[in-house]
Amino acid sequence: MRRITLFLAAVATAGLGLLAAPGASAAALPIQPGMRITVGTAGCTANFVYDGVGVSAGRTFIGTAAHCASAVGDDVKDANGAVFGDVAFIGNEDTTADDFAFIEVRTEDLGRVSTVVKGHSAPKGYTTAEEPVLGDTTTLSGYGTGFEVTGATREGRFGVVTYADSELYSVVGPIIYGDSGGPVVHDPSGKALGIVSRLCIGVCTEEGPTVEGILAKASDAGFPVTLR
Repeated sequence: MRRITLFLAAVATAGLGLLAAPGASAAALPIQPGMRITVGTAGCTANFVYDGVGVSAGRTFIGTAAHCASAVGDDVKDANGAVFGDVAFIGNEDTTADDFAFIEVRTEDLGRVSTVVKGHSAPKGYTTAEEPVLGDTTTLSGYGTGFEVTGATREGRFGVVTYADSELYSVVGPIIYGDSGGPVVHDPSGKALGIVSRLCIGVCTEEGPTVEGILAKASDAGFPVTLR
């Protein structure tokens, strides 16, 4: 009888331990382009990985859209609800070319950082104004409403370039709420083209800032970074 009592007590203790740490066994998620992020109540997608240079040297960032962030210093969570970073810079959500923000990855989470676009590969640099041409295809990876339910719909979408210069691009493609801030890769070159900013429903084009423009504008604002 004593053995049974001890056994039940051990089981109960183990059970309490499991209840005390919900999610403790969840695997740490990569911090990468195309990952789902939450800032406050806003659910968005992260884009590319950036390294600080000059006054920002030694810091690691991942990007999103300015309209996904409320204030510098806000906590940023991954899809598991784990805080991994803090909003470090916010552009101007009212201007498409400036609709970008940077999240600084916390020191203890730097080992989780990956430059690989979720479901694809790492970008090979970034495009300049001359590279994307009308009709080029682009790869999308993000947590848009309705598309977030399967890996195929999150990561298997593509768009078609309708315009691009040094600051802005536009594509026709299946982009929706929740994809904001996500990466857009130029398929012919394998390079980072831009990030998701403005979207529309129906027969119209989505647009956003180019990575080339983001880097230039961030530097002008005193926040120099480079694409990793």
